[in-house]
Amino acid sequence: MCVYLERVLCLIASGAGVHRGLVSGLNPVMPTCEVCQQPANQICGGCKLVYYCSRPHQKLGWREGHKFKCCAFKIQYSDTLGRHMVATRDIQQGEMILREKPAIIGPRISCPTICLSCGKNLDPPEVNSKWDYYKCSKCNWPMCGPECEAADVHKPECKAMTDRKYKCDIKYQGPNKIQAAYCVISPLRVLLMSTSNPLQYENIMNLESHLEDRINTPLYTVLKANLVTFIVQVLGLPFDEETILKVASIFDTNAFDVRSPDGSTRLRAIYLTASMMDHSCKANTRHIFIGEDYHMAIIATVPISKGDLITTMYTQSLWGTLDRRKHLQTNKYFDCECDRCKDPTEFGTYLGNIYCSVCNSAFAPNVEARGAMLLSTNPLDETAPWKCEKCEHCILSKQMVWGNNALKQDLQRLNKTDPNQFEEFIEKYSQTLHPSNHLVVQAKLALVQIYGNYKGYSLTELSNAILRRKIDLCHELLEIADKLEPGWTKFRGKLLLELQAAMTMKTKREFETGKLTKAAAQDELMESLVLLQEATNILKVETHMKTILESKISELTNLLDTTAAET
Repeated sequence: MCVYLERVLCLIASGAGVHRGLVSGLNPVMPTCEVCQQPANQICGGCKLVYYCSRPHQKLGWREGHKFKCCAFKIQYSDTLGRHMVATRDIQQGEMILREKPAIIGPRISCPTICLSCGKNLDPPEVNSKWDYYKCSKCNWPMCGPECEAADVHKPECKAMTDRKYKCDIKYQGPNKIQAAYCVISPLRVLLMSTSNPLQYENIMNLESHLEDRINTPLYTVLKANLVTFIVQVLGLPFDEETILKVASIFDTNAFDVRSPDGSTRLRAIYLTASMMDHSCKANTRHIFIGEDYHMAIIATVPISKGDLITTMYTQSLWGTLDRRKHLQTNKYFDCECDRCKDPTEFGTYLGNIYCSVCNSAFAPNVEARGAMLLSTNPLDETAPWKCEKCEHCILSKQMVWGNNALKQDLQRLNKTDPNQFEEFIEKYSQTLHPSNHLVVQAKLALVQIYGNYKGYSLTELSNAILRRKIDLCHELLEIADKLEPGWTKFRGKLLLELQAAMTMKTKREFETGKLTKAAAQDELMESLVLLQEATNILKVETHMKTILESKISELTNLLDTTAAET
């Protein structure tokens, strides 16, 4: 009876109707069909909550509305978490939990010149011996061309500006020139929904804004002068200052960073359901964007049990705790207290720690203490001192923050295409930063991406020593990924691709030079194929990866066949 009542409560919480004939007092009865209310024994494979008497009725129920209710989660509320997403059944690794179109999508607060319709970065053609963009014939905003000018997404804002005879004055000033004028577009699109789509407008306005925390920040002082003036005085729209700034703050709190696979488009969008997910610095999902309309797909990276929180990450997993929590406080206005943030070692990775200068000194009396690191005495308090795990040496938190920022700036100044600079950075700070410090990890990730992919460093051009270096780096990063981003994450998938490519090249060289027998070469190639198959399982949902993965599988299979045919 408890299981039966639980199912009824789940139906109510998920918004599904309780079936007629399902309850008779407190006695459980045969489940009934969602469509005809007759006894049924076929359960919906998605939500596991609704029954049907036949396949035709299941299809009919789907068309009549169950597709909008069928999901593996429900939205709940608590005083500590606010609104959050909970699994209503066991979810398998790799399962798509949600696919959702954006409620609103538009430019970031500041960005290079982009098309207002498709969001692509614009490279201006030469017109009449002058470089300039194609402009909308009505409002003069830069666009790709006539097709984008006529797109539905641009029509409402274009009309609002044209009615007031407003003309955009953006002109070509060189490549990648950052334009602040785009700060008005995304909030304007939401405000115009108040008449064109009032229900969607209300849904967006019901999201958390944290405006009271942002209102006196430097950014919102600028928005008061620019965004509010544009909406009220330039366009003459009937909105007060608080409403306008609330919309901007809702974007800052809830928007996802949307990027196209080729990097030509970067926007921000609000997804109403996905925004309900709670944050964790060790999330159990990842998200991807599908198609030109940027539908978001939420994918389980690990198995999720019924009743578990469904979580995402609103910061960078390869940042240390100091940087992650600061970013979340500044941009999302909450203090993360997840298990990773509470652990001064970050699950044994020591990602945010440094060596103790006393224990690791050349004159340190205790040789056994070598390798000891400074740990925060309270990771949830950024002002807490840092103390050595083996001796009494302590430093103030501000010293840790200052040193971390100084080394971060040093890393950011490096030439992103020169691997020697990253190798020198790692060597230079090897007595201060251990091999899994977050700054060293970011340098190693850059090396993995350069070795085998950049001009002058393709796999065929790499020396045997650098090829082995790439393989070792991949293994090191995969160990960190297993602790911080476990399961089918994009980070793991990309690393597996890099590793299998380097291992395949190494095997090929050693077989051709006689260092490997045919049997040994085939064993190593099969190991590479296993890695490639796992990478394929992780990345195959990303449409732009399909051709790449198929090509790699074909190449490796052919190499296996060729090796097997060698005498």
